[in-house]
Order: sequence, then structure tokens, then C-alpha cells
Amino acid sequence: MLITGARIRSIGRQFASIVPGQEIAVGLTDLRRFAGRLTEVGFPDDAQDGDTILPAALGPISRYNCDGKYLIHRDCPKETAHRQVDWHWTEWHGPYEVEQSEIVDVPYQRYPRTFVPPPSVEMTMTRGASGNRLIVTPILNFIPQDHERIVHVVNLFLELFRECMVLDANLDSVYQPPIRRLNWTILPQGRMPWAQLRGELNPVVSRQPAGNRPVIWWRFETVTAQGPEFVAVGQGGFAGYVVFAFPERRLYVLECTHLDNATYVFEDDWETLSQLTKAEILAGHLQKARLIHRKGWDRALGALFR
Repeated sequence: MLITGARIRSIGRQFASIVPGQEIAVGLTDLRRFAGRLTEVGFPDDAQDGDTILPAALGPISRYNCDGKYLIHRDCPKETAHRQVDWHWTEWHGPYEVEQSEIVDVPYQRYPRTFVPPPSVEMTMTRGASGNRLIVTPILNFIPQDHERIVHVVNLFLELFRECMVLDANLDSVYQPPIRRLNWTILPQGRMPWAQLRGELNPVVSRQPAGNRPVIWWRFETVTAQGPEFVAVGQGGFAGYVVFAFPERRLYVLECTHLDNATYVFEDDWETLSQLTKAEILAGHLQKARLIHRKGWDRALGALFR
């Protein structure tokens, strides 16, 4: 069943032939027509069966899918929040002017908000029974409790590709290969000086607004001062995330270029962490520590390495 257009708002006539409780998958066929777009979404040119990616944020639906969203309560009184900025000022040292800077918390007023976690729907390269290549989602159960998720998955495909197919989830119809997630790229192994690592991370930071970059660089340099054994950079929907790995200490520090996020610190081995979905990573019960980006963040981070 082919669905085209910009988006759907609910489970409607397109799903009239699907039996309640039936397992389905949403997918994309005839991938040759979408070669360029698949690269933008996060699949490499040489993608193989089983390669899985959290699609990149290329619009509001895919951004919600990988980053979540906030419900802003405009009917409530405003509250005080804080953002970190790189503060500059000039001091006189005798006859000389000296430029000074510091990372500071700046308070501001905003309406209260509730965070809605990202659905984190991934897409997998696979093959149909006839051998044709497909992109499919995980299996979905056509029950009322999952209708909202099914609508989201369809709209995700429509935003990225302007079409999708609703497929039978029977293994006779769609081959299910072993999953190999492509969400992380490991930088050259071994401890490297900050100047070299900064060059490797520059493509990640340069995508952010110029005013935010000093704060991001300060955080990255602070973590790097602890001597990570390797660094992994997020791809696709993980773009902007960086893992600093300290296997000997059983510490893996997940940092993000988005200034309102927190730092997550995990104890699990890297192989386990790299195979988690973004929703699992951010669920809030897997990490050893969650360090809010506020004053004292650097001291809290340092305490983990003592």
C-alpha cells in the first residue's frame, strides 16, 4: 500500500484493509530514485543489508524523532532558566588593558516546559522476497495504542521521501537481516593532543551558531583533559553527539553540542552503548551520572575521575 503527500493526521482510509492486531512495517522501495536523499538521511553510499541509522534531522518531524520536543505551557507563570555563555570583559592591569573571559550562567525568564522524549524510530536497509532493496522500520503492531506511533512513522517517511509503503511484516514478504547500527564513527584510535582532536571535532562544532561555539569547545576540552582513549562522533540523527571513552576507568562521557542538554556518563562497555537507540540512551535510567550544564559542571565531571 503506497502513501504519498506531505503528512497524514490520523489512521484513516489508507489503513482500511489492515486487520486490527496485524504486524506491519513502513518502508521505502525503489531506492535508486532516492540515492541522494538516502545519503542526507545518514546511509553511506555502500550501505549493506542490516545497516541501520537514526535518520538525520532534516525537518520538524525528523528533528522531533531524534531530539524530542518541548511542550510550552503558556498558560502558566514564567520561570527562571539559565543558559551558559562565553562572557568577555576588559580589565586594567597597571597601564595595560587585558581581555578576560569566563563561562557563566545567564538567567532569563521563560514559560515552563515539559520535555517529550524522542520516538527514535530507526531505518534499516534490507531486501524483499524478490531481492529488491528496501528501507524499513521496526515491526509495528496495528492496535489502537500504537496508532499515534504509526502516524509518526508514516509522517517521518513522508517528510524525508514524500512517500512510503505499508508492508506485511511476515518474514516471507520482507527479509530481516542482522542489525548493524551506523550511528557512530570512531576517530583515529589512541590518545591525541587537544589541538589535533579539536581539528577532528571542528566539523561537529562548526555546524552550531558562532555564539555557542566557545561554550561547546570549553566543554569538549574539559572532557579531553581527562585523557580519553578514543572518541566517537555521532552520525545521522546522532549528529552533534560525541562520546569520550575511558575504557580503563569504565567511563563513557556522552556530550552534545546543543547547549540546553546535559552530559551523560555511562559505565557500560562501548559495544553495548553504541548499539543502543537514542531513546534508550536518553531514557534516564541507564547512566551512571547526568551532569546539568550549569555552574559547577566541570567540577562534577572531574569528581568522577578521582
